[in-house]
Amino acid sequence: MSLWPIKTFEVCKAVVTITKQVKDNAHRATLLKGLQRFTVYIQYKLAKQYISKITPEPEAWYQDEPTNPSEPANAWFCNVLATTPHRIDLTSLGLSKQAVAALNKVHNNRHHNYIAADIVASKRARSIQASFVRQTEQTLKAAEAAKAKRVELFERDRSQTELDAEKVIAKQAGGLVTSSAMALVSALGDQAEIDFVYDCLSKVPKPLQLRFAKRFIVKYDSSLESLASAGKDELLEISKRLYEFGKHTQQGVPEDFKNHLKCQYQANAWLRRAVNTLKPRLKTLKKITDNMPLPWHILANAEKTKKHASELAAKVTEVLTDLAAEQSNWGMVDFYNAIADFTEQYGVTLPFEEKGEYLTEPDAEVALLKAQCHKWWARKLKTIRRRYLEHLEIATGEVGRDLFTTHNKKTGSVTKRKGINAYCSKQALKEYQADRERGRRYLESLELVNEHNDVISLMKAVEAGVANPENMRNELMLRIRETEELADEMGYVGGFFNITTPSRFHANSPKWDGSTPKEASNYLNKLYSQARAKLDREEIPYFGIRVAEPHADGCTHWHMLLWMPERYYHQVNHILRRYFTKDDRAVFFERFKKRKSLRAKYVRARRIWGLNKKRKVYTREPKKDYTPSGPRYTAIRMEPPKLDKDGNKTGGAAAYIAKYVSKNIDGFALANEYDAETGEKLVKAVNPVKAWASTWGIRQFQFQKSPSITIWRELRRVREEVKGNEELEQVRKAADGGDFKTFVTLMGGFGIGREARFKPAYQHTEFGNAYSECTKRLKGVVDKQSRCTLITRVHTWDKQPIGTAAANDNTYDASMHDANNVGAADLSWTSGNNCTPCPTGHRDGLLLDMIGYTEKEIAEFKKDLADGKKVHHNGRVYVIRGGQLLVMDEKDQNKAIKHDYVVHVAQTLAQKQADERRDEAVNSLAYWDVLEDDQLKALEEDGTVMAHGRVFYKEGDKLRSFKQLDFSDMDRAIAATPEKDHWREAREIVDLAFSLAEAGQRRLPSNCKYKKKLQLVGDMELARLIVSGLATDINTNDWWDIGFSMA
Repeated sequence: MSLWPIKTFEVCKAVVTITKQVKDNAHRATLLKGLQRFTVYIQYKLAKQYISKITPEPEAWYQDEPTNPSEPANAWFCNVLATTPHRIDLTSLGLSKQAVAALNKVHNNRHHNYIAADIVASKRARSIQASFVRQTEQTLKAAEAAKAKRVELFERDRSQTELDAEKVIAKQAGGLVTSSAMALVSALGDQAEIDFVYDCLSKVPKPLQLRFAKRFIVKYDSSLESLASAGKDELLEISKRLYEFGKHTQQGVPEDFKNHLKCQYQANAWLRRAVNTLKPRLKTLKKITDNMPLPWHILANAEKTKKHASELAAKVTEVLTDLAAEQSNWGMVDFYNAIADFTEQYGVTLPFEEKGEYLTEPDAEVALLKAQCHKWWARKLKTIRRRYLEHLEIATGEVGRDLFTTHNKKTGSVTKRKGINAYCSKQALKEYQADRERGRRYLESLELVNEHNDVISLMKAVEAGVANPENMRNELMLRIRETEELADEMGYVGGFFNITTPSRFHANSPKWDGSTPKEASNYLNKLYSQARAKLDREEIPYFGIRVAEPHADGCTHWHMLLWMPERYYHQVNHILRRYFTKDDRAVFFERFKKRKSLRAKYVRARRIWGLNKKRKVYTREPKKDYTPSGPRYTAIRMEPPKLDKDGNKTGGAAAYIAKYVSKNIDGFALANEYDAETGEKLVKAVNPVKAWASTWGIRQFQFQKSPSITIWRELRRVREEVKGNEELEQVRKAADGGDFKTFVTLMGGFGIGREARFKPAYQHTEFGNAYSECTKRLKGVVDKQSRCTLITRVHTWDKQPIGTAAANDNTYDASMHDANNVGAADLSWTSGNNCTPCPTGHRDGLLLDMIGYTEKEIAEFKKDLADGKKVHHNGRVYVIRGGQLLVMDEKDQNKAIKHDYVVHVAQTLAQKQADERRDEAVNSLAYWDVLEDDQLKALEEDGTVMAHGRVFYKEGDKLRSFKQLDFSDMDRAIAATPEKDHWREAREIVDLAFSLAEAGQRRLPSNCKYKKKLQLVGDMELARLIVSGLATDINTNDWWDIGFSMA
């Protein structure tokens, strides 16, 4: 701990008073010095324990008096200091303010140091540091409590010979297994089997324990009660004898008995193998589970996640309402920053965060409107849920090649491990297919109608575009083929580059650090952006296509086909290799030492592959990765296509990459091809690749330096000749004829970029959706030189339920618009309330709307209501605000009462801080030499003198002073306006107080009371003590158990 900065605390006055009972000065000095390493809360506890260990003085003078009464207490305290580390100073560690505040509440130095060191070592994101501190502290407390409980049970039950099943479970699990998994496994009839399962599950992270328990129960058959008394060792021995030593050992054994033992043995073997597989990555799994964005019982269920989105949207509205009432001088950007901190703890980023200090008020307003929309939250949480669950599937080995596949040569059957899938998990594939089916049903249920009453099916309209996999494949292959032809005419040479990430991104590698496929894709994009910048600085012309696809374990890798002048090929290859292999280069030096053996191994594998190919036996083609950088980067120079005997072109770069393009779309014409990653036929690997790209949001295809494909698609919509613009007509004619090579030439060639003459034309609409955004809609193609626009989308289409036009005899109702086509927003964001407003009007008229009141009662409460006070009647609250009579039910009352509590506490905290600042104006001592002779004389005569803006006076033989306050200073001192920190602390105190009240089954927090000369601490005072660190709130609930029980 000597490498960490150390923090000390000042011993509080109450503890100093207690330590005065220690008569020995040396022992008292040791006690005071040692207490400086503890918080005030621990100081008080240790001081009380120290005093209790002092030997009492003898009752009579003739008894033997100890030499030093505090000697035993001092020895005990020295042992405490020897076993307790110093507290780490958090000032220079760069932690977030919320994490520092949470760590200050951790009074145990060992827990405090462990959590702080873990945050620094793991480089945890600032957004999750505070939640990590709280959860880890609860876990450590629960572990200590479980350990103490185990010791207590051991001491109590040591003399007993037999323990019932409940005590065995509690003793063996020790709080390491969730209650839901414990309840599931407890159904097994064999106690030895239960002990074995608990021992295995205790080594698995808690979010995965229930899954392992369920799979074990499925594999385990406990129908035979006669085996309930069989022990684990006996069961394994019987299983070996029955199933490993041949058929002759099975004679005379009942068939059902054999099958049951076989199931038990296989279940135990599976559980043992699964747990051992997870052992090397337990640290990574813990890191993943610690960064869980939502509780497990919400993430595990899609419907609960969707419901939680509505709760978060309502919470944002409530927070904004409170902030609007508390911070009247805040602007939209201030509200944006406050809500950004709220959403960040759920892994959600508000729009326009990348603008930083350049964020404008309109953009902030749009982001706040989205943060209050449950649909926006549902989309965000859906993505977070899918990616997190898929991350867990990757971490537990459910994504990848099946290493335990067995082939039966006699029958030709293949036995695969259940649950494992290449590229993405079966759960992700299942949800992807369900989404596609749901989307298809939605499209089939609607039709499109325009202003001319033309009606078409929405499904047919979608199938006519590039959303149709067949159309997408045809367009991509056309662009690739004609790009290659244009490159040949230009004299360019093609290069095919296979690029992947370092080992830390691969889940099947021992070096995996928990990175996701999305992080691997971002890593490749970042390196390629640097390589592109280098190529542009060198003024090297190039163009091509990039295909992103997954390895079997889900890690992203690229296949990139680029064309460049032949003289630049080696330079481009060198630049790309330098950038894509600049990290983790130690492995390249190790491979360089073994380059000869790697080359020989490749040659042997190549010969075997060629021999099997002649025999028409499928064998995976060996990769040409024997070079030092081979596993991460390989380059293949493409030869131009050649003519066969029939005059058809064969080979070439386009043919080489066609397989990868088709594999990542629909597997067209690949029925007899095999996947190099898994060894399976490519037709079976199509859906997992698309599901992988959809889950992680990874773009699969991207052309480099190509003209805008939007212009190509828009011009293909126009069948008539364009008159008055010959250049645009030539481009349209090339696009309409499918001549991509001519289209590129007319557009200005590859690399034209922003200098292109023709660009897409958009129609912009201010406040075009429910979030007050400025939306844009594609309308056609604009010519920058002639400043004319070709409108390609001349009709406005609305969606309606299918069959509506037929039912209305093709009569179009202009008032019918689809709910998804939202018009301009009427109102911008503003704070509101959830109360029920009554009609506005005169105050006397509003009073007549109070149902249940007589005119006499209204007259009695008229003055209170007119003054803005609240009136309670029949369980409801009536109040006039803003010219409206608001009627609040019990839920609204609780919110209003809670808000009043927050306002009161914030005002109290601000006033207290203002008082402390006024007290700081007093300086207890002053120096005589600051006064001149005449001022000293005036001080002797009048008793006070003013100098240097202060008032000096004598107190005995000492000179004291305080700051001179004028009227302006008095006004500033009296005004105590709550600031942001005051509101934050007030909300924390009130939330905790209401939680304590709810735990005690009280509607409102209680106040301090005196009973029989004892002071009973109320909920508000206890909450203040806990927040300030002077008390602690002990909670023994297991967070994971709560989540699993709710699931």
